Amino acid sequence: MASTAWTFPIPADRVEEFRSLLAELNEKHLDGLGTRARVVGYHRERMWLQPNPDGSAEFIVSLEFDKGIDPATFSERLLAYESDFTRWWTPRFASFGMPPAIGEPLLSWDATTAVVGAKEERS
Repeated sequence: MASTAWTFPIPADRVEEFRSLLAELNEKHLDGLGTRARVVGYHRERMWLQPNPDGSAEFIVSLEFDKGIDPATFSERLLAYESDFTRWWTPRFASFGMPPAIGEPLLSWDATTAVVGAKEERS
């Protein structure tokens, strides 16, 4: 199963505003988020806000895709999907500076695969 994660900075003067946006998402818009996830092709989304010493924060998102969905397919579907939820969410979220693209994968490691590989190396 494919997954992706990305991060981008939230300026110090907007951290509380961002927290409020995510609180509103969590309290009032999870149904819309869930519908978008099912249509676009992912089943798990995790979001973190990691504070920086200067008062800014890093927003971190992790997604796990449904079987057969890869980052390129996800990106196409996400950009094409429109609903009442996205009309509410997208402009608010975009105002914080969304990343221009999904990043380039450089390493994919899995404990199950690593154990198999280690057994083969010892043989």
